[in-house]
Amino acid sequence: MASQSTPTAVFVRNATGLRKEAGVLDVFVYNTNNQNIGLGVAFLGLGIGAYAGGLLPLSALLATVLVVPLYVVYSRMSSDMARSGGDYVWTSRIFGPTFGPPIGFMVAWTWIILAFTAIGAPAAFFAQLGVAGWMRSMAVATGSSGFNSVGTWVSGKWGSIIVGTVLLLFFTVVLIRGVRTYMKIQNWTFLLAMAGIVLEVIAGLVGGHARFAGRFNAYVVKAGGHAHASAHVLANAPLHHGASASATFYAMLWTIYMVLFGATSCYIGGEVRRAKTTQRYGMLGSLVLTGLCMAGLIALIIYSIGLPFLNGLSLTPASDLGLSFTPTYNELLTIGAGGGLFWALTLGFLFLFWTYVWMPINFFTSTRLMLALSLDGYLPSSLSKVHERYATPYIGIIVAFVVGELSLILYVIGVLSVITLLWAGVVMFAIMGVAAMLYPSRMKDVWAGNGGKTLAGIPTISIWGALLVPAMLVVLYILWNDPNVGIGHSAKQMWLNIGLPISGLIIYAAIWGYRKSRGVDLRLAAAEIPPE
Repeated sequence: MASQSTPTAVFVRNATGLRKEAGVLDVFVYNTNNQNIGLGVAFLGLGIGAYAGGLLPLSALLATVLVVPLYVVYSRMSSDMARSGGDYVWTSRIFGPTFGPPIGFMVAWTWIILAFTAIGAPAAFFAQLGVAGWMRSMAVATGSSGFNSVGTWVSGKWGSIIVGTVLLLFFTVVLIRGVRTYMKIQNWTFLLAMAGIVLEVIAGLVGGHARFAGRFNAYVVKAGGHAHASAHVLANAPLHHGASASATFYAMLWTIYMVLFGATSCYIGGEVRRAKTTQRYGMLGSLVLTGLCMAGLIALIIYSIGLPFLNGLSLTPASDLGLSFTPTYNELLTIGAGGGLFWALTLGFLFLFWTYVWMPINFFTSTRLMLALSLDGYLPSSLSKVHERYATPYIGIIVAFVVGELSLILYVIGVLSVITLLWAGVVMFAIMGVAAMLYPSRMKDVWAGNGGKTLAGIPTISIWGALLVPAMLVVLYILWNDPNVGIGHSAKQMWLNIGLPISGLIIYAAIWGYRKSRGVDLRLAAAEIPPE
């Protein structure tokens, strides 16, 4: 393996057993799934009352523009250093042999823990936000109480854990069988998910909020709830006068939560074909699609259901309506379209393909980061062991399943939330902005060897890195201070988010000290690009 000073040899593909099997469509779908149009609108809808007066479609568009520097930096770095482990590899090399290893390990550790939590929670989303609502819609459409019973069971703790575990096992097998196997499943199910978006638009247009209240009342009664439910919902709607800049600003959180993670294909960089074009179009294209679709869907549900109703529903406990759980926007669109069997069957089924997709992608993220750390000597060599036939890090995938199962249980019983560790992750993005600024000077040969573009004599990657840092500071401010779910309102959340990166530095010091005592200086790994 060549040193950094000989750029023509640095990126020679050394055999780790991984194969380049992901193309442009694969990466585009992969990143769009990890942003998640359906869940983004669903999460905002469930908390929309906290942002009364907010211009919500505008907030979605502003959030999309805010993260553009992130996508430019990550797509460029994924082209220049196409390696498994993504920003771990970049930061550990760019910051040099003294600071690079601890910073890189902290980045990798933070993302691995975040990925583990994001393996288990989507398994619960599949049950709670997908299957449960679908079954209730089917019960109303068919008159069969059996569907309702299934929906109620699935939305409960044991139902969510059992269904989620089956889903985890399924994807564990798929991911061991190979990247190509997963990508085929991913692409076909994405087509179904997008078909669901199209049908949601049609359902919203044929409905209209003038008839919605009456249809909602009838639906709730058929689902076993109370009469005149819409009046109760509207009574809880917050009063506001005119547009609110503050509400618009903080409502960006839920779109930000989605669009932050459309550059995640960087972690499978060593398995991407023609990285320069594939990563650029796969990342930036997914951002444009997600941002526009989220803004459009938000505008649609406001038009077809009415903002006062949406605000009131998010502030009304489901039990007050006689329901087991609050309807998502997808179920509300089913109601608005008349709640017939066609809409119940199609919208409910197709929405399923948005609910779980974070899970397999975070399998990829965690296992490829563990592989990269293993190659650099921080983790056991077994975690970089690749299956001879399927070309996948199968031991790492099994480890991810075990930890993912634990995170599923912790999410279902309420220990973890959907944004528990997000703030810590955004700090890593800000660190990557600093790394991008330093990249052309700290790794000059690599930068120049990959095109080395400048603007007015300044490397463009440094300009985008300088834009990324303040953009992430804005995101950190929103995540800390959001009036609904801001971590600054919870001592536990603050300690978790501050403590996670610090724990990474402590673990790095322990591993480095142990290996040093045995005559191995792990800092030397930062002088080379890992094999792929």
